Amino acid sequence: MTSAVPDADLILRNGLISTLSSDDAVPAETTAIAIRGGSVLAVGSDAAMQAHRGAATRVVDLHGRRVVPGLIDSHVHFVRAGRTWNDEVRWEDVYDLADGLAAISARAAEIGPGRWIRVIGGWDERQFAGGRGPTREELDGAAPQNPVYVQMQYTYAVFNTRGVEELGLDEAGVAASPDPQGFQRDADGALTGRGDGMKLMTWFYSQLPAPTFEEQTASTAALSIEFARLGMTGAIDGGGVNTGPSAYGPIHEAWRRGDLKTRVRLYKHATAEGTEDDDYAGYVRFEHPRFGDDLLRVSGMGEVILYRSHDRIAEPGDISDQAMSETKAYLHAFAKAGFAVQVHVHQREYFLRLLDVMDEIHAETPIDELRWGFVHAESTYAEDIPRLKRLGIGMMFQSLLRLNGEEAIAVWGEERVARSPELRDILDAGVPVALGSDAMRVASYNPWSSLEWFLTGLTVTGTPTLLAPHLISREEALRGYTHGGSWFTHEEDLRGRLVPGQLADLAVLSADYFTIPVEEVRHITSALTLLSGEPIWDPEGLVPAAEPGQG
Repeated sequence: MTSAVPDADLILRNGLISTLSSDDAVPAETTAIAIRGGSVLAVGSDAAMQAHRGAATRVVDLHGRRVVPGLIDSHVHFVRAGRTWNDEVRWEDVYDLADGLAAISARAAEIGPGRWIRVIGGWDERQFAGGRGPTREELDGAAPQNPVYVQMQYTYAVFNTRGVEELGLDEAGVAASPDPQGFQRDADGALTGRGDGMKLMTWFYSQLPAPTFEEQTASTAALSIEFARLGMTGAIDGGGVNTGPSAYGPIHEAWRRGDLKTRVRLYKHATAEGTEDDDYAGYVRFEHPRFGDDLLRVSGMGEVILYRSHDRIAEPGDISDQAMSETKAYLHAFAKAGFAVQVHVHQREYFLRLLDVMDEIHAETPIDELRWGFVHAESTYAEDIPRLKRLGIGMMFQSLLRLNGEEAIAVWGEERVARSPELRDILDAGVPVALGSDAMRVASYNPWSSLEWFLTGLTVTGTPTLLAPHLISREEALRGYTHGGSWFTHEEDLRGRLVPGQLADLAVLSADYFTIPVEEVRHITSALTLLSGEPIWDPEGLVPAAEPGQG
């Protein structure tokens, strides 16, 4: 006989559970949650969930801890970072250069002589007490027996002597590079081991020896566990520079083996400038919108559409009539194929030209149900809202000004930065909004650092950027980092909330996000992360082991 009240596989009780429900029938805040078959069965009081407790139900006492839906970073370069994750040292939480150098020394001792050590972005020299990055000589001292590469966003990179030798960056090697003038020299004209600018950063990365396929696969799996450590269960991958059709083998293999523990949604773009025609033709012919499963799925195209139009905060791209004509052709092909699209943009002029192009496409091939979105788009203002809503376009905002706020102020001015974007107006108008990081090169992957910026608008040095009224509440920010991302992938009814029928992806937090001082938000981690109701991060052993034959 089937029980009228189904038994749960797992019950979490005695907690502070934020369901983010928008349905009056489901409480937004409660104390217990019942999970069955990978989905939320019910939420409510401890007493109410007791009705779902059967002989085989596992029970976790949360002891008053905060529970939130698993976070979804709506714009992160997961695929690219996963390929080298195990070979990287990360500096996003390092605030003294000496500690960063010590981390390199520790990695050298761990892996032994000869192997490359990489610090590829996620930090800014302004976060260090001395306000500068490392020199070649300091990297030599930290790891004399290993080649070392340290990259600060897309601003500059420094090699140690072993790294210079391994890549052949002598006078001849520099002359053969795509930007010889980008290499720094000292007062005597000698090369210092440093190169400046995005063109060299992209080239350096392509020259570094790639880990083996097996190493890249294991590294991708390890990155998914690191995401779980921070309470993240989802990532919308934005492709990225150095990421083309050949980049996806390791994540496919990690998924095939069952080692991928993050739900990854893929947006794809061309490998490099000049490959757009061939790469996009292949994607449109052989990829299919939303093909995949609940763990790994193709969502669409972007973030780069036309490489020479790719802009930065201080560097406009090509927005000539010819460039926009080519962009329109690619976007129109994506629309006809039914793909979602995310488009990278910083400059206001480029943003407006893209809206014009999308208007033209929409007149021929409607895009208002395809979940297209702009990425970054700091210069989005209230006056743009009617066009965004008519085209069904959402906004994917990141906390880039946490590291780049001073640069933005220098280029755009304080008044403009204070309302870039006009987030309060955009949210209040009902435009779909998702939040994210843009990690791993130009930002930290820590979602709590990102969330903190949306609450305070402060850079790592304490400089104000975004100001009220465009700072948002903790609940609004959390919605943007959970359910907000699910809209762009047509999954708003599948994940992002802890309500009956949605996937049981959640995080039990190390501290209460809603009550701790805002300057402590960045230090939050997860004490327990569930994916489809199963623990993928449980350092304290909170979830009892299932009995044989159960679960």
